[in-house]
Amino acid sequence: MNEFSVMIMTIVFVGTLLFTSRPCYRLMLRRISKREATRLNVSLQDVSFSFDQMVYFIALPTTIPTARDASIDELVIEPYFESYFFPEVNGIHVSVQAGQDHIPIAYLPLSDFSIPILDRYLETGVIDERTNHVIRAHMILHERTAQAIREEVYQQLHEDRIAQ
Repeated sequence: MNEFSVMIMTIVFVGTLLFTSRPCYRLMLRRISKREATRLNVSLQDVSFSFDQMVYFIALPTTIPTARDASIDELVIEPYFESYFFPEVNGIHVSVQAGQDHIPIAYLPLSDFSIPILDRYLETGVIDERTNHVIRAHMILHERTAQAIREEVYQQLHEDRIAQ
């Protein structure tokens, strides 16, 4: 009975760690970002960002029917995390949901996610590299950013047809 209890406790511990690590990571990012934004007198809702360095896995404009004909609602935005136990966001994957399959379309690395005001603050020494990383990670996981990325990828996929 004792070995069984230890095994159950281990499974419960690992399961709890797996299921709470990402929400706790997001909470930590949100709190630190809000605190630093208040210190810098910056509104995170109004911060402009750029994802010009997004890497596309397909040629644009595309001739792949599934990607070309995808609606904006079929574009799936998923954060890419480094680890399950101690997660750290590395970027955002964009794919098209085609039935059960996901066709990869684009990837935006966190290092290429540009927030001009943070770049200025980092350059002048107002913030350090860690604070810059935390705020970028928070912003890349934010729903507003995900929606903007979804709209940009949709526009890139349909650019040739929009121009006609």
